[in-house]
Amino acid sequence: MNPHAANPFRLDGRQVLVTGASSGIGEAAARLCARMGAQVVACGRNADRLDAVVASLAGSGHRAQVGDLTDPAARQALVDAVPALDGCVFSAGVAALAPMRMVSQRHIDTLFSVNYEAPMLLTQALLAKRRIAPGASLVYVSALAEHTAPFATGIYSGTKAALTATVRTLATEVAKQGIRANCVSPGYVATPMMESLQSVMNSGAKMELAPLGTIEAEDVAAGIAYLLASASRWVSRTSLAVDAGLTLHIR
Repeated sequence: MNPHAANPFRLDGRQVLVTGASSGIGEAAARLCARMGAQVVACGRNADRLDAVVASLAGSGHRAQVGDLTDPAARQALVDAVPALDGCVFSAGVAALAPMRMVSQRHIDTLFSVNYEAPMLLTQALLAKRRIAPGASLVYVSALAEHTAPFATGIYSGTKAALTATVRTLATEVAKQGIRANCVSPGYVATPMMESLQSVMNSGAKMELAPLGTIEAEDVAAGIAYLLASASRWVSRTSLAVDAGLTLHIR
């Protein structure tokens, strides 16, 4: 019998890793997972913000792990520090815009290092060290940019498309252990990352295009929590669009 059948949306007693937990979608996911009963391992680069987030989480048993996950030593330190995980949320990411005529090697390397290589290499290390428990759920934060490809997002969109494609293969590989792997693909979300792009992209106008209105980080966190919970135990190898109906006409 499913041990979470009484309330399949709860995460009681589960160990959940959240990367990028010091702000934005990662912070919102960490907060919601804690309220739903999980013990959270929060990872981020900014020690002060991360400690503040962890200190304010509901419940107990949470911990902070400071580190830049593009650094192999930081990834190894995280793998060594975590218990067997029942859920992982790979939310750390970076966005930078450049039309193709202005793309540089540094632009490509930075975006792929953070958005693709770091979560994939961390996943590999966690699996190799058996830090992901049977029946666990892995959730990767992608972006609808992989489908809609807004102006000047060619490399950013490429990192997210690569992430989603790899997660589909990963889901097949880990299915025998009952492990699930999915993506959440947000539209334009009101986060510090989106605000940082305001000078080069009218993000406010983009958000207004969504029929259902502005998406908050907490809205994306709810989709993440669903994919972590046993309510979605038959859901794997897919991508959940959280876009306020923005791309309904192109799907």
